[in-house]
Amino acid sequence: MRRVSLLAAGLVLTGFNLRIAVASVPPLLKDLERNPGMSTAVAGLLTSLPVLCFGLGALVAAPLARRRGGEAALVVAVVPICIGTLVRAAGSAGALFAATVLVGVGVAVANVLVPAVIKARFPSRIGPLMGVYTGLLGTGAAVAGGLAVPLEHGLGWQGSLAVWSAPAALALVVLGVAVFRDATPASVRGGVGDVRALLRNRLAWQVTVFFGVQSAIFYSGLTWLPSILRDHGFSPTTAGVLNSVYALVGIPASLLAPVLATRRVDQRRLVIGFAGLEPLAIAGLLLAPGAAAAWVPVFAIGQGGTFALTLTLMVLRAPDARRSAELSGMAQALGYTVAALGPFLVGVLHAAEGGWTAPLLFLLALGVPMLAAGIPAGRARFVPPSRDERGTLPAGATG
Repeated sequence: MRRVSLLAAGLVLTGFNLRIAVASVPPLLKDLERNPGMSTAVAGLLTSLPVLCFGLGALVAAPLARRRGGEAALVVAVVPICIGTLVRAAGSAGALFAATVLVGVGVAVANVLVPAVIKARFPSRIGPLMGVYTGLLGTGAAVAGGLAVPLEHGLGWQGSLAVWSAPAALALVVLGVAVFRDATPASVRGGVGDVRALLRNRLAWQVTVFFGVQSAIFYSGLTWLPSILRDHGFSPTTAGVLNSVYALVGIPASLLAPVLATRRVDQRRLVIGFAGLEPLAIAGLLLAPGAAAAWVPVFAIGQGGTFALTLTLMVLRAPDARRSAELSGMAQALGYTVAALGPFLVGVLHAAEGGWTAPLLFLLALGVPMLAAGIPAGRARFVPPSRDERGTLPAGATG
């Protein structure tokens, strides 16, 4: 296998592992409340904690890459994913939470750096590689969510969580060998950090809000969709199948969206097409929950395409790989912090109402800021370059 292909394989294998920590827990929540013994509120926090870590940990990704190089920083990021996933099997609530934080920080750094390394090392294949990467993100979530209960039956809840250290170890080996053998100068390295300019830039905030709101909707659905379906009369098995559909059916859309996005300079129509499906599906679940088998696939297609678009825009709206890492770090640090509130607020609204009308109306309302930010973020322009790179772009290129 050529070295460049080995690096690409390492990047996409890393992607497979970046949603497993979140998706493997919700199907086990009822059992985790009994053993190791947690209240419903604490168990719910376990599903939001990784997303919060994604936001806080994203702050260190760009500085780490500037110091060590994007590829080496990625290898460092996968190590705590491997260790934390295995430690989750220790059995105590404290170990479970500590391991979740460890995994979350590793995932946060990888979330930011994989798109930036793709932009730097594979500039002519951004669309296909981003498509495969985001597709495997969804595949990992779907496989982990779908197999959680069957694995629990065979291995217990501890084994069901710990088994996912195996694909993380595979990604670490492939990525590590690729980076060790690669003589190409490290990407994303050097330069002067200049996030303050991004914080003053409207386009950077549009990308950030678009990413944050769609993530809040996605993680709210991933966490609560099985409960919504069961409370509307679906059996646990059917609810589990539809939850897997929620993760699986979006994969083709996530594969396609980056390819379509990189073939055009303006992505606004794609934003409208994919992101517009989510409010439609949520309204369907609100008005006709009995037809969830029709609405869940629509929701999944919208989520898959929208999520892939948000990541691709972090690449396309940046003038270079280092700036892409900084824009990605800003969008994910702030966006995932917002996203962590989504499942929590849905739970609060459900507890207050005792039903799902208010939570679904809340998710439906989130479609407004998502589209309001996403449509202008799709317009062809760049965020301003870093301080040491200004003056290298064509006139009018910055947003």
